[in-house]
Amino acid sequence: MNLIEVKVYSEQKLAYVFSDRSDFKKEEWCLFKKNGKTKIGKIRFIFSLKGEKSPHPVEKIEKANLKDKQEFDHRRKIEKKAFEVASRKILHYKLSMELAKVDYPLDADQITFYYTAKERVDFRALIRDLARIFKVRIQMQQIGVRDKAKLLSGCGICGREICCASFLNKKCGKLGSVNLEKARVQNLPLISSKISGICGRLRCCLNFEYSIYNKVSKKPPES
Repeated sequence: MNLIEVKVYSEQKLAYVFSDRSDFKKEEWCLFKKNGKTKIGKIRFIFSLKGEKSPHPVEKIEKANLKDKQEFDHRRKIEKKAFEVASRKILHYKLSMELAKVDYPLDADQITFYYTAKERVDFRALIRDLARIFKVRIQMQQIGVRDKAKLLSGCGICGREICCASFLNKKCGKLGSVNLEKARVQNLPLISSKISGICGRLRCCLNFEYSIYNKVSKKPPES
């Protein structure tokens, strides 16, 4: 069993894959699946577990070639064009929605448009136009503001990548709820700019030390 670290191409992120294959080498390009999507990247290192049982299931990973990389680059160009076209169409049809991201994975025959909206949107005309232009299936996926931050990533008040995009609940894909009580118990200033993340909602990290502060607050003072 091997643990393989891969630098995900174009995202500048690291991914870790457990594989029982032993024919990979450092600096080789590979294709692998994460969160149901096929990604491409370059192998940074391979760590042999030497008979140890993997804490995670074996994941599919295979060698990539120049054609795979060219196809990936081609789809990134289509994503960029699709974002620009869809943004113009949204303004043309005066739709009350904000486009967040466009995704055209390697193993998919459809383009997914992620958007936020405060109310239901009739985007049937938009879908017809996009399908006619790009000649593939079109999916519109509504997301919340916290999911938008997770999708686009960014830096938090701590100067590091926001938690929801880096490690929080990657397995289940859902973010834990955060309420104002978490800030009150930790004696944090109840000022929106101080306790809100880039999504405009309460910061996920308020959950991290809540249990400790909560226990301390309930402990009676020593006599």
